[in-house]
Amino acid sequence: MFPQLEAYTRIAEDIRMAKRVSKEIPKDKLSELKAKHFTPEGRDERIAKALEILNLPGPSFTLDKGTWVWAAQEADIADI
Repeated sequence: MFPQLEAYTRIAEDIRMAKRVSKEIPKDKLSELKAKHFTPEGRDERIAKALEILNLPGPSFTLDKGTWVWAAQEADIADI
């Protein structure tokens, strides 16, 4: 329904997952997994995709105050 909201929701979920995984995996193992996943071969495509998402226009819809508060608290980005 709202593609920008869906993109932001996916990003928030990715942040939560990364935070959970990083606490469960030792630092050296996490670095090894990142190196395997983020290979140089796909780097340009990953950067292009990230820039495309970052350049999306802001939300073109209105949300009530309670929904904004929920969204701000749900992402929990202060702990990153």
